[in-house]
Amino acid sequence: MMTAFAEWRGWRAVSAALALLIGFYFVFFAVTRPALDWDVVGYTMAILKSGSLAADGTIDVVALHERSWATVKLHLSPEALAYLTTGTSYSEAQHLAPKALISQLPLYESKYGYILVLKSLTLALEPVRAIVTVSLIGALGILVLLVHAAWRLDGIATLAWLPIVLLFGLGSFASMVSPDTIFTFACVAGIAALLSERVRLAVFCFLMAVLLRPDGIVLNFVLSCVLGMRRQYGAALMLVLVSAVASAASLYVGKHIGWWPQFHFNFAGPQDVLTDFRPAFDPALYFKVLLTQIGTVSHLAWVHAAVAAVLTAILLLARPASGRWASLLLGALLVAAGVRFLMYPSSEIRFYTPHLFGIGLIILHAARPRPAA
Repeated sequence: MMTAFAEWRGWRAVSAALALLIGFYFVFFAVTRPALDWDVVGYTMAILKSGSLAADGTIDVVALHERSWATVKLHLSPEALAYLTTGTSYSEAQHLAPKALISQLPLYESKYGYILVLKSLTLALEPVRAIVTVSLIGALGILVLLVHAAWRLDGIATLAWLPIVLLFGLGSFASMVSPDTIFTFACVAGIAALLSERVRLAVFCFLMAVLLRPDGIVLNFVLSCVLGMRRQYGAALMLVLVSAVASAASLYVGKHIGWWPQFHFNFAGPQDVLTDFRPAFDPALYFKVLLTQIGTVSHLAWVHAAVAAVLTAILLLARPASGRWASLLLGALLVAAGVRFLMYPSSEIRFYTPHLFGIGLIILHAARPRPAA
């Protein structure tokens, strides 16, 4: 009886219905309850900057500060506004001192491609809605890729996308105010393209990803090694070279403060004013932060779920005819996640979503029925 239940032909219809319901859930909460954390102020400021330039090309600091906060405040409850403006001495400084807030611009403008996407959407939407809409599009895109991959399975396995969505909290990324969701969508689309042997499309997706987040070069470099191992030398060379140029250009145009100042800012304590912030590299601080964060991530539920996902992928890939692309991609995602953690040991799941949902996609690919002998 259980076999008949698992093999019921109606599971595809159930899967489609659930996907639609979850998609509507994403839209509803993105519209009614967007996750407006501190980054909404920074990205709103980056969008509005061009409208606050003086005739000589300098920024009207006071005007940009006022416009940014006025735009964001329209979407904040009194409690949320109090949290963003009075929660810490840092937030108080950003709210009260125009020069302090404007000095934070390099942290946001260095995601140059993301800012361009946001500015294009503000032709039709106001800035905060544009930011949330981009994340919503990314989350829906990831959902479609996962559902499509599971559609090729049989019976109740067509619902295998659902635990991936739930375990890694895709719904929480549908209303984020950062480039992480759309960046993840570009990466997962690239992984899906590689799994289907569409190398050119995959390279295009990964190049778009590095424009959205310059640190995407870490994953792209590892993936270029995978392409080289599959003798796709032209694609590998293009991916690594163009990624390097795109990443460097974004950081240069955005006047990014550099790896160590960013590390120090996030892990040693935020600076009210980032102008001329150049702390000396401190190996002791780096290793202290690294060890502390290793201890932190070892207790996180999403990390435990990731370990289970990796083991599941390995077991499925051990089957005959699972495809070498999938095995190489799994290794690449794990290596890239490790390198990224060493460079920036954050415990926030949003920095690892390309790896997590990429592994989920590999699981669905590897679970496909094997061809009959």
